[in-house]
Amino acid sequence: MAKLTFEGIKNIRELGGIKTRDGHKVKKGCFLKSGHLYRATDADLQKLRDDYQVKLIVDLRTEHERNVMPDPCIKGVSDVWNPLYMENIQGLAFTRSDREILEDHLKALFIVNQKADEKTEYAMNDVRQMVMADDFDPDAYMARMYQKFVNNQIIQKQMKQFFALLMNNREGAILWHCSAGKDRTGMITALVLYALGVSKEDIIEDYMASQESSEDAVDLILEKLFPIAEPGNAQYQAIARRLFAARECYIEAFFDAIEKDYISVDNYLQKALELHVDNYVRLKTLYLE
Repeated sequence: MAKLTFEGIKNIRELGGIKTRDGHKVKKGCFLKSGHLYRATDADLQKLRDDYQVKLIVDLRTEHERNVMPDPCIKGVSDVWNPLYMENIQGLAFTRSDREILEDHLKALFIVNQKADEKTEYAMNDVRQMVMADDFDPDAYMARMYQKFVNNQIIQKQMKQFFALLMNNREGAILWHCSAGKDRTGMITALVLYALGVSKEDIIEDYMASQESSEDAVDLILEKLFPIAEPGNAQYQAIARRLFAARECYIEAFFDAIEKDYISVDNYLQKALELHVDNYVRLKTLYLE
């Protein structure tokens, strides 16, 4: 998977060239994934359109993230909003525990926006308190958050819509993104690659590659949360870094939760996301060589 160089887009990579278990490869020029596009320069937008032939952008973020930092308009490129979950998750098919985990995570996501507003400042204070709690375990928290994606029917519906966009694509490359290009983008990418026949080991390697690409953005977030010049903040930065970083145990927890409840990832794709044999054939015909 190639790391790409853009002026204002963080954590952007192309998935072309990743090998499948049966010896095929993901076609180059089909899939890109990234963090938000809000700070993309005119040169970046031209590169996406002309050099990478992007025809469809899929925004996985919440409404608030999208309003605060909207995707730029690119002539000739469609932009589809397909949020994996909303800020207002009350009343949806979540247990109380699910809501608490996802609400805390949404607060953390607002910080990734890096554009201050009243809601973001409120969220930052809540995340500071969460990180500074004596019993806070960022690895356990993130693992639980990833596990919550597996069984929720609202999230499954949004994932099904995402796969429909892939299967209905007629031309050009598709770029999908969230705020940091790690959690929502990472899980969607993992499922796409698995459906194409990529091994779990190579999927995890792809997920971990986003750690290197997002280090600068993580550093900015940590400095906003816990300025290093203030006494004691070094230890909180270290804890919070585990919250915002891509860690192998997180994506493994996602796969473990799938296999616990659905026996296999293939069964999850079939039962939960309603991907059947003809859908697999369609995806592989479009995106493998």
